[in-house]
Amino acid sequence: MTIKKISTVLNWIGGLSAIWLFAYPKFYELSVLVNIIIPIIGILFALKHQGKVRIDYRKWNNSPIPKIDSAILFPSFALILRALIDLKIIGFKNIFIYALIISVPLIIVLFYGTKEYLIGKKIFAVIVWAILFIFTFGCGTAILTNALLDKSKPEFYKAKIINKEIEKGKTTAYRIDFEPWGPILENDLMRVSKKEFDRLNVNDSIELKLRKGFFKTQWIIKK
Repeated sequence: MTIKKISTVLNWIGGLSAIWLFAYPKFYELSVLVNIIIPIIGILFALKHQGKVRIDYRKWNNSPIPKIDSAILFPSFALILRALIDLKIIGFKNIFIYALIISVPLIIVLFYGTKEYLIGKKIFAVIVWAILFIFTFGCGTAILTNALLDKSKPEFYKAKIINKEIEKGKTTAYRIDFEPWGPILENDLMRVSKKEFDRLNVNDSIELKLRKGFFKTQWIIKK
């Protein structure tokens, strides 16, 4: 297969795997793993074929150079969105540290593999790509790994719901507010699914199952 065909296949796989994780997350752990692996494969592919693939629109010898950005960004966005939808993190310090550890080496490899097409570009574009990758792939991978690899015993807490609110903007979010619980000393909140929002009422008690986290970042599942 040509480089262009392989790039197209990787981009399609990236897009489909992102849809799988975000819209239909059956076989949850496998879908997370696939969405972690695909961007890494895309980055290594760019490194192997240095100068022959791109992450921005450029032309080489008056013909389009294959892009690899969809294989990298689509799964990355799926990871962070799935993480934020499913999990509530208690403190982001360790998550952000591990996000940097995970993503910075990969973004360096990516920029090295596509450096011919970054030369002459504004530094702003490079910064945007780096920030996007850190906060999508890095944070998404760290949050989900922190939960999926966690073998700690859960601690159970109950908290009373004090408010429900539908937040409308570009998207609709369903928020519940509840009393202090466990390590949280002030009123807390959580965004949940519409199904869960409709099931719960003010003054209901909710059970919160707190775990320590693989990366020592406490978390609970949003049910």
